[in-house]
Amino acid sequence: MADLLPSLLASESTIRASAWDLLSAAARMALDAGWHRMAMKRDDAEQRRKRVIFWLIYSMDRTLSLSLGRAPMIPDYDIQTNRLSYPDDVRGPMSYLLVLWVDVGELQGHIYFDLYSAQAQRQPVQVKAEAAKRLAARCLKIQETMRIREESIGDIPARAQEALQGQEIIFQSLLTLVYRMIPPTNSKHPLQFCDDCVQSARLALKLHNRAWQEMAARGTDNWRLFIHWSTLLSPFVPFISVFGNTIAQADSQDLALLEAFVSTLECAAEHSHAIRKLYRACSSFHQIAKVYIAQHSQHVASLRDRAENVAVDSRSMDNMVEDNLQALPEFSMSQQEWDVMLSDWDLGLGTEEARQMSSFLDLLPGA
Repeated sequence: MADLLPSLLASESTIRASAWDLLSAAARMALDAGWHRMAMKRDDAEQRRKRVIFWLIYSMDRTLSLSLGRAPMIPDYDIQTNRLSYPDDVRGPMSYLLVLWVDVGELQGHIYFDLYSAQAQRQPVQVKAEAAKRLAARCLKIQETMRIREESIGDIPARAQEALQGQEIIFQSLLTLVYRMIPPTNSKHPLQFCDDCVQSARLALKLHNRAWQEMAARGTDNWRLFIHWSTLLSPFVPFISVFGNTIAQADSQDLALLEAFVSTLECAAEHSHAIRKLYRACSSFHQIAKVYIAQHSQHVASLRDRAENVAVDSRSMDNMVEDNLQALPEFSMSQQEWDVMLSDWDLGLGTEEARQMSSFLDLLPGA
């Protein structure tokens, strides 16, 4: 089990290949020792310790597996060991988070199997959409359980509050990832997502930006660790989703949200290789969106000037603008172009995994 802590530290440093190797070794040791099939023994402190370690490995396995686009190493169907309970197995005001992480880990495994595995990708769009709705409901239920438990604790230390803030961002990131499998109802634009997806993505960015406002005075190192925990440990798709909506809807408010997010990464980018890659990639996407919105605004202004010169009424003017906006060049997002744009954004995963992250958009209907 000595491999477990280095695995956590490696993931903090986003050396995820090393984290995966170390976690794999820890998982094999736990399975070889039979910790996944322990018979329940009351008042057995040694067995309780083993169960805590096993379920921590399980949680990390699910988190890294989803982030790397791989199947988990410990399958649910082969586990007999009882889940952890609070406060019987874990004690302390914030120890319930460990129980919560096991539930989140189970959810992450289902997100991979039901939505993003090779088998899931062969399913019809409607089948994946129904699976996404079920998974979203489970995520919201876990989130509500966390909030109820949090309210029952009362005063929460600053460090624990940071962990809760990070977990809330992770919840919204997972919801974004899930909702992206539900096609939008009123748009055929390849970068347009359903309303729930866009709302979850926006909330994730807003929570991140709010955390920066609260933590900026505490020092860069705290903020760097927070980003590793909340943004890099799980697939952080909210930025790409808001970026897509910015392009699809020419939304200037979403553009401002992207800009604020990019600015929060700048200081930490100097102290972390992974955050530096994230910062460069997000900056590039933000600049693309900024140029596109500027061109869109100029095109709209030009159309309105032409409409005013021919003295049409306001409704006709709006219709003219809407019709002529179709003349704007399409924002092509083919797989090859995504690969090129993300070739340097592997977050420590390597080119293959970076391309796998880029393929998320191409899983959408009409993409």
